Amino acid sequence: MKHLAIAAVILWAAFYFGGMWFSSEDPATAAAFGRLIEAPQRSVENPYHNGYFYLFGLTAASSLDPAKTGYEIWVEETQDAGRAEDGERKASRADLVHSLPPETAGSSWEANDPITAFRKKDGPVHAASGQYRILVSRYEHWIGMPFDDWGFGRRVTPLGPDLLAVHRLYVAEGFLNNTAEGVERLRKDLHLWRTVLREAKTISTKVLAQIIITDDLQLLSRVLAKPTVDKALLTMGLQLTLPLSAQEYSLRWPVRHQLALAMKERSTVAGRDGDQERQRRYDDWLIRTGRLPSGALDGIVHPPARSTAGRFQWGQATSVYAVYYNAITTASENHVKRLPGMQEVAGTKSRGMLESLLQPRPVEPDWEMFYSQLIETDTRLRLASLQIQLRHPAAHTSVPTRLAGVGSQYFDPFTGLPMLWSPTQQKLYSVGRDRLDDGGDPTFDISVPAVVGQTYKPATTAPPLTRPRRR
Repeated sequence: MKHLAIAAVILWAAFYFGGMWFSSEDPATAAAFGRLIEAPQRSVENPYHNGYFYLFGLTAASSLDPAKTGYEIWVEETQDAGRAEDGERKASRADLVHSLPPETAGSSWEANDPITAFRKKDGPVHAASGQYRILVSRYEHWIGMPFDDWGFGRRVTPLGPDLLAVHRLYVAEGFLNNTAEGVERLRKDLHLWRTVLREAKTISTKVLAQIIITDDLQLLSRVLAKPTVDKALLTMGLQLTLPLSAQEYSLRWPVRHQLALAMKERSTVAGRDGDQERQRRYDDWLIRTGRLPSGALDGIVHPPARSTAGRFQWGQATSVYAVYYNAITTASENHVKRLPGMQEVAGTKSRGMLESLLQPRPVEPDWEMFYSQLIETDTRLRLASLQIQLRHPAAHTSVPTRLAGVGSQYFDPFTGLPMLWSPTQQKLYSVGRDRLDDGGDPTFDISVPAVVGQTYKPATTAPPLTRPRRR
């Protein structure tokens, strides 16, 4: 009897795992995954005219073409094509010889009155403007280029700290020259990086775009906090700070990129040690600068690719992941407050003890933290716009009433309710990622100083909306 039971279990397991193995060849499942990992159509065919590659080669030696240098580095590091056999020298990272220290414009950029700090004759911006002229000129050229992210399904390491420093110097130099030029450079910078955010095909590009956009918005908010602000900035600012669009919110291509990367790496060997170390340093910089949790990028690796039992889980889990990825993509494009969980979209399944031991439930990738970062970027855009709107007089209307009357497009995207106002601190604020009202505490809330262009009296109409407070 004992042997009969063992034989039955073995037979059941053979049929069970065999079914999982062959189900991976199911036409409907294969078609669903095939659509998910299909590469996006390229909008810029000539790599030398693509701002994506120009950024890779931004710090190349003065005699080299940044776009050509960036493309050749990208080709080598992604193994997208073999080296030419004609003996022609190809660029490498050794050709990226220019470097701009992160602190070059940092102290002026983060000052309470940044425009005055930019214009100090003995300040860092004056000195750096001439010293790093080639980098600023190249960045200005890049601003006018089309951008098409070719990183889909590949591991690539673009510039990080150098790019952030050059972007700051480019904008700061504009304000050093005059306010009109500074406003125009800020407009171009925000416009281009919002284009990058919209066109991003990888999560790294999307996070990088938000780092620069947030940096610009924090500068703008500090300028708008001053009692006197140039009218050109107020006029242009409303155009710069429109809320994020569905395309900018979308996680469609980053999600598919992670899946395509996992499928590719299931059948390839690990990259070179130097490339892996460079990628690790860049990922660490992205996580730290983008204020994401440690290990955030590991949390969105397609789970079967990181599982020792992935081969056996594949057949059963594939259809679940296909439904889940499509659901969170759709949700991200519809401005929901939170992404749906895997069980919400794929349902639950009654499982026996033996089945639970042999086939664990599919692991759910954690995309919520990246979606929350997009909501935070949108929040900063809305707060900056409200800083401008509140400067206009509106007689006999309290600030909370005005915040309720601006329209839902400027409400707090974390709650769907109007932004909050602290009269004692003279601050506008959002409840932030924890969705609790902490009175504008920057540790938890997202807050900006505001100058109200009127003397108001308290409203006597509807009672204020309440939110849960931290105990």
